[in-house]
Parts: sequence; C-alpha cells; structure tokens
Amino acid sequence: MAVALRRLVYLTSALALGAFFGTANAQVTIHLTTSQQQTCDVTTDVTGLRLVPGGTDLVATGVTLSGSGCGGGSGPPTPNNFPLVVTPPAPVTGTPFQVAWNVSGATSCTGAADLNGSSVILSGWTDVTSTTSPRNVTATTAGTYTLSLTCANTAGSAVSLPTVVAIGQGTGEECPSTPRTRATVSDIHYLPETSGSHIRHNVDLTIWDNIWGHITENDDVTPWPGVAGASPTIWTLGKTQYVAAKFHVGSVAPSLTGFYKNVSYGAGPNLDMSVSQTCGDFAPVQAGCLRTDVPATDQGMIYWRMTNPTSFYCALTPNTDYYLNLQFHDPATTGPGCGGATCKTTIQHNHN
Repeated sequence: MAVALRRLVYLTSALALGAFFGTANAQVTIHLTTSQQQTCDVTTDVTGLRLVPGGTDLVATGVTLSGSGCGGGSGPPTPNNFPLVVTPPAPVTGTPFQVAWNVSGATSCTGAADLNGSSVILSGWTDVTSTTSPRNVTATTAGTYTLSLTCANTAGSAVSLPTVVAIGQGTGEECPSTPRTRATVSDIHYLPETSGSHIRHNVDLTIWDNIWGHITENDDVTPWPGVAGASPTIWTLGKTQYVAAKFHVGSVAPSLTGFYKNVSYGAGPNLDMSVSQTCGDFAPVQAGCLRTDVPATDQGMIYWRMTNPTSFYCALTPNTDYYLNLQFHDPATTGPGCGGATCKTTIQHNHN
C-alpha cells in the first residue's frame, strides 16, 4: 500500500532525514535519526519513490521499517473516531454504569465529561487513565452528559466520537449522607497481594456480591453467601465514609451459618459492622447484628445463621434483602493501612 512520506512523522518524534533518497523506480532506503540518536530505516519496494501527480508529496510503496527509532512501526492507536457504548443506556445517579470501547495500540486512555457545557469530574471516567475496557462510572448529579475518550501512545492519539448520556436522578435506596457518606467505588485487591496484580478496578461497593462474591480478580461472581473464605481488600475507603453492601438472602438451608473476620494481613483500622434491612444503619435493633471497634487482629465480627437470633448470632430471614454496613470506628484514625483521607480494610467471609 502506498504511504505518503509526509506521514512518516507519526512513526517517531523529532525524526530528521539522514541520507539521500537514491534513484526513483528502484528500491530505496531512507535513514532517519531521532534527536535521541535512535535510528529508523524506511525501505521501499522496487518501485522506490515517486511524486504525487500534480503535487509535491513523495510516495513510497511497499514500506518496511527497522530500527529502535521506529516506535514499533505501529503508529497512533486505531481506530480514530471510535464509538463509546454505555450500559445500561439510561443510568441513574449513585449507581455505577459501564462505558466500553475498542481501541488497539494505546498505552493510556483519558476520559472527559461535560455537563450542560461545563467540564465535570465523573468517578471512574475522568480520574483514571487505564486502557482497560469497560470502566465502571458513577455520577452524583443528574443531567445530560457528553462523554469522550482520548487514547494515546508515543506516536499519537485517537479520539472517540462524543457520546451523549442522560443520567436520571436515582430514586431507589434512601441512604444517610450525614454524618458520613456512602462509599460507592473502590479498587478491590485479592490474595496474594503483589504490586499491580490481583486487582479488580472500580468495583461497585453498593452490591455485596461484587465484594465477597469473588475470591480472585478474574473469577465469575458467586451470589450471596458468596465464595467461602473470600478475603477482599477494599483499597480506598474514606475515613468519613461507610459501605452499605446490599445482598439478598434467598431460599437456603436452615442450617446455613457464617461469619466475618477483620483479618491481620492487609490490616486497616478498627471497624464497626452491622447487618440490617436499612442502608447505613449502625444501630440495628436485632440482637447479634452489630459489632463495634473491632481491631484487625483476626477477630470475628458478625456471626450469622438462619434461625434463632441470640446476643451472639444475627439471624437472617429467607427471601429478604439486607445491607452489610461497614465503617472505620474512628473517622480521625491514622492507621494502619491509611494514607491521607482513606484507609484500606480486609474482611474475610466464611460460611458452611
């Protein structure tokens, strides 16, 4: 395929022509040198170089590339003007939705969002540069947004088509916003903890199954009671936030029991935990459904079973919705596992 010579600038930055072209209608090699003294040899087929009829552009055919300065010969990410796919198509505030795309060759993707003509921040969209599709995005303000995504590498960039998303006002759960706010999104780390590995990004913390329904970063979700022994680390929970993870107890064996444990590895600050039918409720009336100020020393937290509530066991009713409510006992805590306004916490869930 013919390649206009003027487009060779996309192959690497600051390339300077380092040799002469030779004779037209014969194989030609053009030696290019970057400002960092890297080389890229551009070799044509036997047709060599020719002028575009009626113009001044040189065209090289059958081009092959070699050398450290060619940037791999891949050029910018492709395709340009790629579409964004939003699921569900009519998202609401406070509930994460997914944005997906398909681009090759990018090393970073940066999202932008406008609301009523003004640039805004969208959690999971404008605050990350990962190339991984899809992203879980959460809006806190209803309105008509225009989303775009720029994916880039060292050779250039590709930009998505602008996508208009109408985000409605959520009307479902009534969760308290004072004295703490509900946490909605965090990365989840799974064992073994190694740098940059075993991570599920931008997890929706409002759904129990998203947290304890996985035991690795790649497995399929297992609905409540989830995977026995799951030990997810919520990586960034605000000191003045709480988790209210909703779960549904279906028709299960009356002998089913389980418990949560504040584990010592991946340790965070002392925790309060409750199980309640009310979002963000840290004063449940049901016996055995509240534990407070529990340290990360492998101590058990809430123990639950399907029958016979006691001061020790929190009894769950089949075919009922509940919230697992979780917060740091002291909103002014400094550790362990804290940095700035957030801390991490690792909670294991077991059942039999």
